[in-house]
Order: sequence, then C-alpha cells, then structure tokens
Amino acid sequence: MSPLSNSEKQARHRKKEELQRFAEQCFREAQLGAFQHGANAPAMLAQIKQMADLPSGWTDADYEIAVERIQQLRMDLINPNNDLNNDVHDALGTFEEWGRAPDKAKFRKDADKAVQETRNLASHLISAVELTSLSNGERAAALVEALRHVGRSLANERPLRRSDANTVCLATLPPQYRRPDWFAESFAKYLAFRLGTEEAKDDLGQKILDYDFGI
Repeated sequence: MSPLSNSEKQARHRKKEELQRFAEQCFREAQLGAFQHGANAPAMLAQIKQMADLPSGWTDADYEIAVERIQQLRMDLINPNNDLNNDVHDALGTFEEWGRAPDKAKFRKDADKAVQETRNLASHLISAVELTSLSNGERAAALVEALRHVGRSLANERPLRRSDANTVCLATLPPQYRRPDWFAESFAKYLAFRLGTEEAKDDLGQKILDYDFGI
C-alpha cells in the first residue's frame, strides 16, 4: 500500500474528529435516559466513547461499524428499559391477578419487590460476565447454557405463564421437552418484533420452511 498524501491524512483526521463529535453528542443524549438501565448504564455509556477510538489503519468499514454501534447504544439508552419489568409481571400474572388481590397495596409492593430482586440478579450476572476475560462468543455460550438450565425447569412447570423471557428459555431446549400451547405463537412474535418485517418474512420465514431436518 502506497503512503498517504498529506491531503488524504488530513481527510482521515477530519473524519475521525467527526466521529468523536458524533460520539460526544450521542453520549450526552444517552446520559438523559441512562438512569433507567441501572448498573448496566456506565458500561454502555463507556462503550459509546470507546467506539470512537478507531484502530490504527482503520478503514471506511471500521468507521461505518463504529457509527452504527454508537447509534445502537444511544437508542438502547434513551429508550425505556421495560423488558425486564414486563417479563416479571407477565411471569407473575400481575395484570390478571390484580383484580382478585384482596390487599392491593401488598400485592403491588410484592410485585415491585419481585422486579427489583430480578433486576439485582440481572446486574450480578452482567457484572460476572464483564469480569471474565472470555471472548463474547464464549460469554454467549455460558449464558445460553444458563438459559437451558432455567428452560428445563420451566418445561415442567404447570401452569406456565407466557412471557418473552420464558419463551426464549424454552426455545433453547431440544425437541424432547414439551412446550406450552402458546409457545409457537409467542416465539414467532418475539422474533418478528426484533427482526423487523422484511427480515422476518423474507429471510427467516423462508429458511425455516426450507430447513432440512434430515428425516
């Protein structure tokens, strides 16, 4: 590769400065909603600034990936973090049981306590993940093993209420495990919502239809 000219070096320097300004802007915007994410927020905010520190010899592809990642983190932090709350309330049947609860104040207190304790456990798990020197792929393998562990217990739980968290845990299990009647609809909805219309219908749906089970 031939050496860069002075004008090319200046252009790269300006582009890197633009990325740093973009990261700073996203960081400030993300700070406004970071409180919703508890113990996870500092690491997510730090990643925004880290992504602006491009590697030596960075390429246009590196630059575009950094911009995309910064924007993803910004959106994660400014959007309400209701997934855990919803999963806990769905698993407890909070909205169904509310009307039948004789002591509404105690019922609400117990539900809030369940959410907080679940959030504390999630923070401990995330902290444990961050303390390891494992690669992201190895971390993913460990976490999915934990999902399978919980999924085996869920598969034998009766009655089992529908929630996204329960659905994902059940999805990690092999076919000898029974799943509730609502599983297929819940899993399809979960995937479609997160993938978006085009990828869910045109890509994933066709691949499921075309999958060779070797039967």
